[in-house]
Amino acid sequence: MEYSHDRKESEEILRMIIQRMAAHPAAFTPHTYAVWYEFLIGTNPALSTEMDRLLENNVQLSDVAIEQLYENHVSEFKQDLNRILREDMKQMLNNLINITAETKVHAEAFENNLQSYGNQLLTKPGLAILDELITKMTSDTKSMRGSMTNLHSELVQSKEEVGNLQIALESARKEALIDPLTNIYNRRGYEMQVQMMFDNTDLMQKGACMLFVDIDHFKKINDTYGHVFGDKVLRIIANTLKSMVKGQDCVARIGGEEFAILLPGTELNGARAVAENIRASIENGKIRHGKSSETISRITVSIGMAAYTNGSTLTEWMDIADKALYISKKNGRNQVTVYAAELAC
Repeated sequence: MEYSHDRKESEEILRMIIQRMAAHPAAFTPHTYAVWYEFLIGTNPALSTEMDRLLENNVQLSDVAIEQLYENHVSEFKQDLNRILREDMKQMLNNLINITAETKVHAEAFENNLQSYGNQLLTKPGLAILDELITKMTSDTKSMRGSMTNLHSELVQSKEEVGNLQIALESARKEALIDPLTNIYNRRGYEMQVQMMFDNTDLMQKGACMLFVDIDHFKKINDTYGHVFGDKVLRIIANTLKSMVKGQDCVARIGGEEFAILLPGTELNGARAVAENIRASIENGKIRHGKSSETISRITVSIGMAAYTNGSTLTEWMDIADKALYISKKNGRNQVTVYAAELAC
């Protein structure tokens, strides 16, 4: 959506946001700011309802709570653009229908007039009447030509508008599925990709694996080096994950510092190799801190992985991958755990 606040208004909103954010434990991240911004300007009804409920119950908004609010009500708020664009499409079609109906009326009148003129010509009228008929026919022809010209112009304009609306709709659809910080799929986008895989019977028969990747001690990274560096870490890890998968594989950010990777057509051994390569690559990497020459190393990730079991739902599959991730973190982090039935105990 577009925001119409000028500099002075936005400064006042900023002042209020800082006051509100300071009263809650969530970090001062872009997502936190976006949630409070949308709430305070009052343009997101669903978010306002949820925030009012939480604040009335004196709930302290943590990083997790803010991320959930952002995913549910802010990142998806652009979905409303789809509704607006569809209304524009409906209005455009209504205009086209109206002008087409008007042209039809003109065409019918023109046809009737021509029939009448033809009947009069059969009576072998005199020169005066013939001159009058020619004048009327010329006038009617010009009127009909003008009506057809208007219809053609409307059709050309409608074609251009349809093209623009299609581009805008596609852009809105993609934005609603992409995490703005890392430029990879968000949770909704990820779930849509998994559903597409479920719908591909041939692909499902080849097996599939899911990885859950969580940055170890991410809160400590933020506390030590600042949230700007924390965002940089998120972006770099997202890029690392994308660089280490290929083809139909899908990478998504599904939580604050948690990522998911879908590996369709991949058996367990192949997925384990991918997971180990990811873990080792991130562990051995270094990230420059700000504009200084200082580099931060020993950033690690914990990974849980699970193979798809026939008949499992997406929720069940993600749940067992999450269980495997929990074991990795519980056992010391910076490791890969493959889900096994005994982990559910």
